[in-house]
Amino acid sequence: MLELTAIRFDDLVRVILQLVGIIAPIVAVVTYRRSERIKRAEWLSSLHGKFFESPNYKIIRRILDYAPPQLSTLREAVEQGGSDELVESFVDYLNFFEFVASLWKLGQLRIEEVAMLFRYYLENLSDHAFITAFIHEQSFENLEALLANLDGPRKTRLA
Repeated sequence: MLELTAIRFDDLVRVILQLVGIIAPIVAVVTYRRSERIKRAEWLSSLHGKFFESPNYKIIRRILDYAPPQLSTLREAVEQGGSDELVESFVDYLNFFEFVASLWKLGQLRIEEVAMLFRYYLENLSDHAFITAFIHEQSFENLEALLANLDGPRKTRLA
C-alpha cells in the first residue's frame, strides 16, 4: 500500500510539473504582450503631449490649419530656401513627424496608431504641393514613406 501511494505521488508531481511547463510560456507571452501595449501607450501619450500640449508646433499647426497670410510667407520662404524663424519652426514640425515615421518604420508604432493621433495633420502636409516637394527634396524619407502608406496617393493642393 505504501509503495502504491508513492507511485501515485510521483505521477501527481510529474503531471503538475508538465502543467507548469505548459502554462508558464502562455503566462510569459500574455505578460509580454501586455507590457508591449503599455509601452505603445506610453509612446503615444508622450507624442501627444509633445505635439498638442507643447507650444513648439502650435504656430505651424495654426498656419497649416487656417491658411492665414503667413501660409504664403511660409511657402515663399521654403521655395526660396530661406532659413528665417518661420522656416526653422516648420522644419522642427517636419522633424517631429519624421521621428514619428521612424518609430513606425522600426515597428514601435503601428500605422493605425499614428493615424489615430495625427492623420489630420499628416494629410494636411500632403495637401500642400510645396510641402510635399520640400519633404522630398530635404530627404525626410521616413515621413515621405509614412505619408505614402497612410492612405495611398492623395491629390495635393497647389497652395
